[in-house]
Amino acid sequence: MKIIHKTAEYTVVCKAAGEDSEHDLPEMLAEQNGDRATDYYVVHRLDKAASGLLVLARDRQTAGELSRQLTENRLRKTYLCVVPGVPAPVSGEMQDLLYQDKMKKKMFPVKRKRAGVKEASLTYRVLETQAPLTLVEVELQTGRFHQIRCQFAARKLPLVGDGKYGSRVRSPHLALFCRQLSFYDAKEKKECSFTAAPAAEFPWTAFSCASDEVK
Repeated sequence: MKIIHKTAEYTVVCKAAGEDSEHDLPEMLAEQNGDRATDYYVVHRLDKAASGLLVLARDRQTAGELSRQLTENRLRKTYLCVVPGVPAPVSGEMQDLLYQDKMKKKMFPVKRKRAGVKEASLTYRVLETQAPLTLVEVELQTGRFHQIRCQFAARKLPLVGDGKYGSRVRSPHLALFCRQLSFYDAKEKKECSFTAAPAAEFPWTAFSCASDEVK
């Protein structure tokens, strides 16, 4: 865990793959600051396999305000991901209706709006291609990062290393990294943006994956 920014109300951290955002990070922050882990509320979540930027609030009011920004699309997230092949076209927008199957713990694209179905929208552009893999920048317009995994997989571009929607053979790291978080700080009345460079081995090691790992 690396602290990117810290105020009295919230802390922005860079979470490494393998760290649990719900338990590991609040406990780490509490140990550093001499607090209790229950004093921290994880606002922006990533699963245990993914690396990226997270916001942890110090009180329920701040956590509630930042969560509302997520719902109202005032919190923007830019991600890097690695996919096998090249998206066609190399930039554009993906819009889908997604159904979350809680039994299988997966999302699926569907054709019509009904109970349990949510709209998902993102924009993307190719940054670099090193055959057979491509580095793509993604900005979420709605929802959360697991929609990226579902939407790319539905277009036969599963994220490298993704155990749910990607190839069956897992690479050492899930090739998804949150590069930027931007949200409106109501107290300071200004927009705050936080960035973090990927760790040296992430996601670039995905380019050295053997071709049979990304089939």
